[in-house]
Amino acid sequence: MAVLRRTPTMSFTTIAAILAAAIAVLSVSASDNNRVYSPCLDTTVARSDGFTFGIAFAAKDSFLYNSTLQLSPCDSRLHLSTANSQIAVFRPKVDEISLLTVNSSSSPDSYRYMVAFSGRKYASRSTPAFVANGSYIVTSFTLVLEFKKGRLQNLYWKRDGCAKCSGSTSSVCLNGQDCAIKTSNCKNSGGKVDCSLGIQLAFSGTDKHFSALNSWYEVSNLRQYSLYGLYSNLKDSLTTQYSNFF
Repeated sequence: MAVLRRTPTMSFTTIAAILAAAIAVLSVSASDNNRVYSPCLDTTVARSDGFTFGIAFAAKDSFLYNSTLQLSPCDSRLHLSTANSQIAVFRPKVDEISLLTVNSSSSPDSYRYMVAFSGRKYASRSTPAFVANGSYIVTSFTLVLEFKKGRLQNLYWKRDGCAKCSGSTSSVCLNGQDCAIKTSNCKNSGGKVDCSLGIQLAFSGTDKHFSALNSWYEVSNLRQYSLYGLYSNLKDSLTTQYSNFF
């Protein structure tokens, strides 16, 4: 089952303030037995639990300590609060295919690179993924959360390649692995394209009861489809029908 979750980006002032705001809006289902809501704390989870993680947006070198060592955005040594950074916090249900969307009133090129992260003692973070610069923005991503016995081990981006933008006049292939849209075509820049980020999320590995997490295999079988594209088509359809009432 695919679920849409939409989260606005926030300025990266202090992690405590961000977490307070995030906890206030995160919903808890009856099947959610994970009471850890901070992306900067450790936890173990079972299928159907909620799991909180964050995505930080900043310049690529902002994620490096002493210009060499990549640290988690939870690590205060990075000084992200002074790096004009933004953060989005999510709490998807474990082993549920979700579509995460990120909206911001900022110019698309303010995203730059993004890193997904969670944990403290067992901190995990993804490699920085290019999102946007002054010329191009990548709007479609797939993120896999890998667990072992219910503890997060890794977060990694799965590249879709450039097959989807082959022959397109509105997008280009960057580095042979990402389809990107010209930022001048984005609505924030006066264009007609909705350049909100869409992140397809899936899980792999095992939960704390040793049950297999299978949503990644479902996503891999659906790679030819875009959940964000399906959502956009549905949104446009509902908007059109709503407008017909007036």
